[in-house]
Amino acid sequence: MPKFSHRDVSVRFPIALLSIGLLAAGCSSGKAATNTASIGSTVSAACKAGQKANPSVVGKHYTVGTSPTQPSYEAIDPNDPSKIVGFDVDFLDAVGKCAGFTYSFAKSDFQALVPSLQAGRIDMVVANLIASPPRAKQVNFVIYQNDLESLLVAHGNPKSISTVSGLCGNSVAVFPGTVQAGAAQVQSDACTAAGKKPITINTYNDFLSCVQAVLTGRSDATIDPVSMVAATVAKYPTKIAGTDPIPEFRSQIGIGFNKSSTQLQAATFAAVKSVQADGTEKKLMTNWKVDPSSQAATVELP
Repeated sequence: MPKFSHRDVSVRFPIALLSIGLLAAGCSSGKAATNTASIGSTVSAACKAGQKANPSVVGKHYTVGTSPTQPSYEAIDPNDPSKIVGFDVDFLDAVGKCAGFTYSFAKSDFQALVPSLQAGRIDMVVANLIASPPRAKQVNFVIYQNDLESLLVAHGNPKSISTVSGLCGNSVAVFPGTVQAGAAQVQSDACTAAGKKPITINTYNDFLSCVQAVLTGRSDATIDPVSMVAATVAKYPTKIAGTDPIPEFRSQIGIGFNKSSTQLQAATFAAVKSVQADGTEKKLMTNWKVDPSSQAATVELP
């Protein structure tokens, strides 16, 4: 599998802290980092054209839901707990600058993000969010990345687990609301139907807790994007290992929108196209050790 490792870089635009109380019960408390992307003359001709086509978005401020527990994508800066850093953060900075809007992050438990978006408590979701068919029935997406996942297992992979179907009779760590959690349950049912032992599904609050479960032997594996797995293996090279990309996951990642937010979605779609065309997305992927070949041609779903 590709060897990618996490590296902290600073957010590209200044941030200020704003108190928020926007998400539903069950969401974590926290601060919102305000993106102060410039609007107007500093953007490219393509971005200016996008702003002209979507003038209602220019100058607006939006609330973006995220779950900052996913290294390489969005995580709390270990050097400054008030900041969220990662590829998704820098990518959204570039998109916001191009489209002409500013935003603040609202931190949430992952499973609360889509319900909060549906309820109108937040305007977008940027959280390495897989655009699965069930989710696309709930919210709309602007796609920007292809998703490859692998298994994080004990060093040496003593149980020889290389696929989700190979988890029968073993245990897997997941956190609620994820596609991975749903896939584990579907596969466990398939194991039982085939006369095999079910998967023991251990549920934790976030990615880091799932990693700890594998490190301590409470779970045999967890399922995550290849860059996150590789970054974690780099931290614990003698304790855990990553498998090759698993065949069960060939998904897409997108920015999530309420189905009524057609103008914001259109402006973001145009901005993502521009950010991809000028090479910015791949540069940011390289900065964060995310495979730049995983950039996906942007489309709107459903």
